[in-house]
Amino acid sequence: MHPANVASAAWVFAAAPSKAPFYAVGAALVAWAVLVAAFGVSHPEFPRSAGGARLVMLTTALLVAGTVTAAVLTAGGAGPKAQAAPPGAQPASGTLTLTADPAGALSYDARNASLKAGADAIRFVNRSPIAHNVTIAQGSRIVAATKTIVGTTTTLATKLAPGQYVFYCSVDAHRQGGMHGTLTVR
Repeated sequence: MHPANVASAAWVFAAAPSKAPFYAVGAALVAWAVLVAAFGVSHPEFPRSAGGARLVMLTTALLVAGTVTAAVLTAGGAGPKAQAAPPGAQPASGTLTLTADPAGALSYDARNASLKAGADAIRFVNRSPIAHNVTIAQGSRIVAATKTIVGTTTTLATKLAPGQYVFYCSVDAHRQGGMHGTLTVR
């Protein structure tokens, strides 16, 4: 199981509509639920009348409906949108070339990359004195991985379907140290 790609998540949330209305109505629903529960536990006769019970149920229903409506309205677009590549992204092609930092830092030369769907090649250059590789995953499923190398270059042929992927170094804790990025296949 791979941790979520933080850079990718930040990009998705930055492009989404504001979720403030959802948070506000949701917080009101939570506060109301806590208030009703606390009052109900401390006052066994709560609510005292049928009208009071209806008022509690109506208020609860309105807050639930408002929260659901706000969630739907702030959930994002109806489908994927074409976006400009973020700074430092590689252009789309049939070959993904990544280079490890030659000084030994846990990083690649790109954090974002694009490929055309179909027959692709992953070319990995590691002039670093530290062993690295490139692993490509979609969700928790690893779909391709280069050999782990030191001071050389390796190429891997693969076929990637359109979608969002992450790439990272699977050696030790290199991914957690910052050696990861986002791959978009179109």
